[in-house]
Amino acid sequence: MGIPIGNLTSQIFSNIYLNELDRFIKHNLKCASYLRYGDDFVVFDRDEASVEFIRIEATKFIENKLKLKLHTKNNFIIKTKHGVKFLGVVLYPTGRRLMNRNRLRIKKRLNLQNSGSYWGVISQHETSEKVKEFQWELLGNLYLI
Repeated sequence: MGIPIGNLTSQIFSNIYLNELDRFIKHNLKCASYLRYGDDFVVFDRDEASVEFIRIEATKFIENKLKLKLHTKNNFIIKTKHGVKFLGVVLYPTGRRLMNRNRLRIKKRLNLQNSGSYWGVISQHETSEKVKEFQWELLGNLYLI
């Protein structure tokens, strides 16, 4: 019997178990940037050949040392100029933005009680234009009460 995905214990175990992956990628492969949250991770480097080398070596490490399998549909290389989807955000070389799906979810769920949390998300991941839209949306909600 396994631990349900999303369970706090599952998250703690993934951080403990995948710490070895973090150390391997940072200290052995020395890529330009590396992000991991739970069992999701992305690696950035300057050229495609370096990224391909890192992908191959990280895959070997994950399969041979950690005895885990990467999902083939998520084990690919993409140029950052096209945008990399990661944890509900699209990452670009010049910044990031929320995925439309998450922006619409925030708009649907927005109320006075959660506006502070959503303000943090919007202000961190959106353009000034989208922040202004959010402010107008919030003002609209205030006047509907």
